[in-house]
Parts: sequence; structure tokens; C-alpha cells
Amino acid sequence: MAEYLSKAMALAQDAAKLSMRFSEGLVDNALEFGLDTPGSFYDNAEYKLTLVRKELGSGSDKDKLVAMKRLLAAVAKGYDASEYFADVVKNVASGNLEVRRLVYIYLLRYAEQEQDLALLSVNTFQRDLGDSNQVIRAMALRVMSSIRVPVISPIVVLAVRKLALDRSPHVRKTAALAVTKLVKLDAGLREELVEIVETMLRENSPLAMGSVIRAFCAVCPTRYDMVHGQFRRWCVMLADLDEWGQVELVKLLVAYARTQFSKPASDSLDADHALLLRSIQPLMQSRNSAVVMSAVSAFCHLAPQTLLPVVARPLVRLLKAGREFAYAVLTNIQQIARHSPAMFSPY
Repeated sequence: MAEYLSKAMALAQDAAKLSMRFSEGLVDNALEFGLDTPGSFYDNAEYKLTLVRKELGSGSDKDKLVAMKRLLAAVAKGYDASEYFADVVKNVASGNLEVRRLVYIYLLRYAEQEQDLALLSVNTFQRDLGDSNQVIRAMALRVMSSIRVPVISPIVVLAVRKLALDRSPHVRKTAALAVTKLVKLDAGLREELVEIVETMLRENSPLAMGSVIRAFCAVCPTRYDMVHGQFRRWCVMLADLDEWGQVELVKLLVAYARTQFSKPASDSLDADHALLLRSIQPLMQSRNSAVVMSAVSAFCHLAPQTLLPVVARPLVRLLKAGREFAYAVLTNIQQIARHSPAMFSPY
């Protein structure tokens, strides 16, 4: 009986091994013929990492691509893949565009953690700042600005200055975000960054505008003299920005208006003051709760008493957004109702 059980267990183990080999063979064949799916790289991702070093050192772009997909799949599942940094960074200058993109995605995750090794590739990153592909240019700058070593800050500043004038709004957005990292890393760069930000304020693309405003607020938030020439153009652009950009720009415009305009009166409003209120009011119909709250806050600070009732309906609408958010909205309603209780009597 014992002998029979032993043979049965041995047979089961052989069957399991055969099944695993068969599955691996199917995967390899799928990779060979380009039939792989993104999900296939998540199956046994950690186990397959044993092959990554060999594949990354291979002369085949196909093997490198498979290795990077396996590596990023493991990272997505929470595996710490920092030990492969040296192997990955060697491929940053790969001639295959897809491999380079995946390499940069990996480097964005670990550049701050492996700063010494990342520094060895700074020359490659600098070359990629002039790449014909906008994604590569943007990723190169993102990685450079993520290496939080003050010694390369001047190099990153030069890169930001160059890409702040790039033809791609995606790259200009990345340059603006790099400014916020630089000023946190080295406050001594502030004066130099002010010049770059002043150039960025001429931005015409809604895609990059939110990041430019964030850079301005990080570097020189009280330099309202730089806002004077842009104020009317920004009021017109406000409706075209993404939600995050709208919140950032409304905050800046409210701070600007509170220092530049006199206290509003119901019978007379400065033309620019009225333009700002007209530009902000449509934001109260936004699907984004943060945008609505920023618009309501702007009216509470800037609008004359006769215009305040327009905030009531948007605030009441937000009460449907969820229990936690409803509490925040009700707190704001309470503050407004102390001064204007009649505004909410219909509700």
C-alpha cells in the first residue's frame, strides 16, 4: 500500500511539472508570435524575475522588451525590484522606442532611491532631452528632476530652461512640474527659477497651464507684478483648463484680486473684477466637487452681497456627493448662512 501511495505521489508531481512546462511553453510561443497579452506578464511575475537579468543583457530587443514588461508587472504587484536598477539603466539608450519608454517608467519609480547609479546615466538623460519623441523628452526630464542630489541641480535648471520653450505642451508641463521639485531641493535656485517661471507664464496650452500656476505658487507666490499682463487672458482660459488646473488658477486669481481690487460694492464693480466673477461663475456647474468649492470660495471672498445667492444651489447639489463630503459642504453652508440666512431658506 505504501509503495502504491509513493508511486501515486511521484506521478502527481511529474504531472504538475509537465503542466508547468506546458504552460511556460504556451507563453513562450505566444511571445514568439506576438500573441502575448498584458495580463500574461502578471502571472507568476516574481518567479519570472529570475530570467530578467539574462534578458536585459541580451542582444535582442524582443527579450529586453519582455524583461521590462515582467519587471514592471512585478513592481505593479508590490514587489521591490530596485536590485535590477543597474541592469535596467544600461538600456536607457536602447534603439527600441518601446524599451526606452519602459526603462524610463522604471527609472521614475527608483531614481530617487538609487541616486548614485542614476547619476551615471545623466549624460544619456541629457541627450534624450533633444529626442524627436515628446514622451522621451518629458521622461528624461522627469527622471533628472527626480534625482534629488544638489550637485546636478544646475544641469537640471538648464534642462528646464530649454524645455520650457519646447514645442510640445506635454513637455512644457513636465518642465513646470520640475520647477517645483527644484525649489524644494535647493532654495538657492529661486532667483534663477523666477526668470524661467516668468517665461512659462506666457503659456497658451490648457494642458500645461495648471502646472505653470503650481510652479509660480511654489517659486514666487506674491510676485503679482508678473500676473498683471496675464490676468485677462487667464480669465478667458479658465473654462478650458482641466479640473486640477482650474482649482490652482482660481486660488491664484482670488489671491491676486484680494490685493489688487477694492472692496466690491453692489452698484459699481471694476471691469476686471467683473470679468473675473463672470469667468468663475460657470465653474459652479462643474462635475468636480473641488472646482465647485473653489468657485464658491472665490465668490464669498470677491462678490458683492447682491451676487452671493448664486452659490446656494451648487452647494446644495454637492450634498449628494457622499456622506463625508456632505459634512464639509454643510460646514461651509453654515459659515455663509450666519451672514446670509435667507439664501438657503428655499432648501
